[in-house]
Amino acid sequence: MSELVLEIKNLSLSFDTQGASASILKNVELHIGPGEIVGLVGESGSGKSVTALAISKLLPTQITKFSSGSIVFNGIDILASSETEVAKLRGKRIGFVFQEPMTALNPTMTIGKQLFHVIRRHSELTKTEALAKVRTALEEVLISKPEVVENQYPFQLSGGMRQRVVIAMAMAANPTLLIADEPTTALDVTVQAEILNLIAKLAKDHGTAVLLISHDLGVIANSCSRVTVLYAGEVVESGIVSEVLRKPQHPYTQALIKSLPDIADRDSLLETIAGEFPDLRNRPEGCIYAPRCPKKFEACEVRPMLRIAKDLHSVACWAVETTEK
Repeated sequence: MSELVLEIKNLSLSFDTQGASASILKNVELHIGPGEIVGLVGESGSGKSVTALAISKLLPTQITKFSSGSIVFNGIDILASSETEVAKLRGKRIGFVFQEPMTALNPTMTIGKQLFHVIRRHSELTKTEALAKVRTALEEVLISKPEVVENQYPFQLSGGMRQRVVIAMAMAANPTLLIADEPTTALDVTVQAEILNLIAKLAKDHGTAVLLISHDLGVIANSCSRVTVLYAGEVVESGIVSEVLRKPQHPYTQALIKSLPDIADRDSLLETIAGEFPDLRNRPEGCIYAPRCPKKFEACEVRPMLRIAKDLHSVACWAVETTEK
């Protein structure tokens, strides 16, 4: 793989509020190369969005404490950089697409005017060049009538069209990394597929690294080359998508897959994950998933580290046979 765009190593952080400390991320590892789409998956509360916000230091500084690890973006040590230095990266070299496009768009401004301001802020284009780039940016996200859309307001567009506009804004400065946090959750299945295909096309055309965050394994399976599975802020499994989803090794990944509806058997009941999500103010010393795991045994009292399973993807589980001695 060519030089990595993003490399997260051993990242641990906590939130300190009202005299209590909650361990949100623990020893998170993740990397993305140019043009690669990597999925980050897990149930709500697993730490996906916190990981995304940590990359560009958007977490509240008053309560966030980084206890270990590093985040390196294009050779830049994010955690060692000042707020001013990181602010210069946001929007220009690191683009964002979030779940609900209406929250990212100004309802009082036309689409064209909003795109114009983004382009002018993150480029050295003249006013005339930026105006021309507005039309080009809308065309690139496959909006069929950009001359109409640029004069419309967000409320006049469908959810899918608004998300295309947000992607156009995120890609306007040709970022090196695009963070897409649940970008299709609020969309219907057909539009969802169109947006995912669009992100894949832009990643390929521009060589942009993409971190695609989702709780939907179907989205990850159809879009990503690799996937990292988070549970309670810890990586429990990571590897090539086809291997992880076809032959999941960690009991949590297996449970996530079993909770998906079976299209072939519409009468089957969905399986659920027994037990409760752990209290991150009192993180267990052993395996974080052990209290809910049907395969737990004595060794699980010690926290497992990520090791290479026989099918060459990493898994943090003592019950899995690995290639490491």
